[in-house]
Formats: sequence, C-alpha cells, structure tokens
Amino acid sequence: MSSRRTLILVGAILIGVIAALLIYNYVQGINRRANNNAKLVTVYVAKSDIAKGTAGETAVSSKAIDTAQIPQQIRPATAITTTDQLDKKVALFDIPKNSVIITGMFVDPATAQISFRDRITRRTWVAVTISVDSVHGVGGFLVPGDEVNMTVDLTPTAADQVPSNQHAAGKVPQYLYQKVFILAVGSQPALQPGETASTDTTQSSGMLTLEVPPAAVPWIEWGFEGGSLYLSLVTKDYVPTNVPKMPYGFTDMPGQTPNQLTPYGPTPNGGPSS
Repeated sequence: MSSRRTLILVGAILIGVIAALLIYNYVQGINRRANNNAKLVTVYVAKSDIAKGTAGETAVSSKAIDTAQIPQQIRPATAITTTDQLDKKVALFDIPKNSVIITGMFVDPATAQISFRDRITRRTWVAVTISVDSVHGVGGFLVPGDEVNMTVDLTPTAADQVPSNQHAAGKVPQYLYQKVFILAVGSQPALQPGETASTDTTQSSGMLTLEVPPAAVPWIEWGFEGGSLYLSLVTKDYVPTNVPKMPYGFTDMPGQTPNQLTPYGPTPNGGPSS
C-alpha cells in the first residue's frame, strides 16, 4: 500500500514539472512572437528618475542606472556600452525612469551650466537678497542651505494699550518669519548633486539670498529697510512653532519670573550644559 502511495506521489510531481515546463515554453513563445523573434541586447537604463546634475558614478553605484534587455531593432545607436562613459560626468537634465542611457545625457560638469533661477526649488517662489552684519547674521557662520528665524523691532502704539503701571519697553523684537531657506551666501549657492563648493574666499558672508513665496518679499524688505532684521540659525529638524509675543510693557524680565528663570524653563534641565 505504501509503495502505491509513493508511486502516486512521484507521478503527481512529474506531472507538475511537465506542466511547469509547458507553461514556461508557452510564455517564452508569446514573448518571442511579441518581439517578432527579435534578438535581445543589453543596454543601460534608468531604473529610477535621475535628477539633473546627478553624478554618473553616483547613479551607477546606487543602481539608479543598471542593465536591461531590449529588442536589438529598438536599441538607440548612441546607447552607451559601458558605465565608464559616465565617469566624471553629470546628468544634463532630469532623466525619467526606464529611459535608455545614451551619449549626451551625461556631460562634463563645466558644460552642464545651471542658471541661478534653476536653483529655486518651487516654480511659484522667488529669490530675494538682503545684507546683514555678523551680529545680525549669526556671526557670519551661515552657509547656503541653512535656515533661519527672523525677528524685527516694533514700537508699541496706542492700540497696544500698555498698562499704566508698566513702562513702555520702547522697540521690542517680534518674530517676522521662521525657518527661512538660504539659497545662497554671497556668490556661493546651495550645491546641487554633482557640484563642488567654490574656492572663491572673497565672497561676502553677509549677503544672503533667500528663497520665499512672493507674498513674503515685501515683509522681508520692510524688516530689512527698518534696519532691525535679526537672524537666528535653526537646526535641520526645527519645527516652526507659535512663539509667545514679547509684551510691549512689562515689569519683570524672564529671569525674574518663577516659571521661566532660564531660557529652558524654571530649571536648567534641557539646556545645552545639562
């Protein structure tokens, strides 16, 4: 009885193998007919979208460019034959996924000129330039790609209704904007893939070009013209938050207020030295 079951099992396995082979041959036949029995050749294609300015070596090492098989008759005559042809070159334009990589898609970085307006990341945004000294500009430590908060000095008006038992604080800094992107410092823009930093050491660290929506430009110009624009550097992970407005009239400073005392709260816990 056991031998009979074994024979049945072996027979079932053989039938399964034969069926799989028949299906494989059938599918291969469909593919051959679809390609008119064309010979398949190897080409290099974009396995994902490749951004303008991406270094060829980076695209290859990240597998954004890899081999694929296509019918010989549709292979472009200028298709590259080795990834060595991409060495020390950058993408001339955005390359869509599944594109066959051909000569001319990657060029010498000196040839791939990027206009400054191409660096603006959103089509509806603009670039505006301001100039700040080292005190107002975080000591001159700002670099392209940094983000800053902006404050401006405001003078209280009658509408602010400073209590009679408090003194008017004069001009009081208030937040204008938070996390403003610095597109360039002096003549050095934020780098794109494949670019290297300029060796020009004469560029002005106080001349900042910002990327903002058009509606923000008049506010920034107003703060700049008033001479009170003050910048503070934020971290990459900084999240803009609703900062309490500094009062125009006050009797106690934060360091005299029990629930404040330090910049980090009533105790130094959470401060940089804790």
